[in-house]
Amino acid sequence: MAHETWQSLEKDGYRALLGRWSGSRVLIRSRAGGDLTGAFPEIVAAAAELPDDTALDGVM
Repeated sequence: MAHETWQSLEKDGYRALLGRWSGSRVLIRSRAGGDLTGAFPEIVAAAAELPDDTALDGVM
C-alpha cells in the first residue's frame, strides 16, 4: 500500500486494536484507549470466530 493511501485511510477511519480471548470475549480499543467495541457490532461478531488469544492492529 502506498504511503499516501495509508495516510488517507488513517485520517478517514479509526486506528484500533482488537483482542479476542477465550469465551468469545472481543474488545476493540482506539489508540487513545477508548472502547470502540459497541461501535462495530459486525466486526465483533466476525472476531468471535477467530482463535483464542488473537490480537489485530489496523484501521477501521
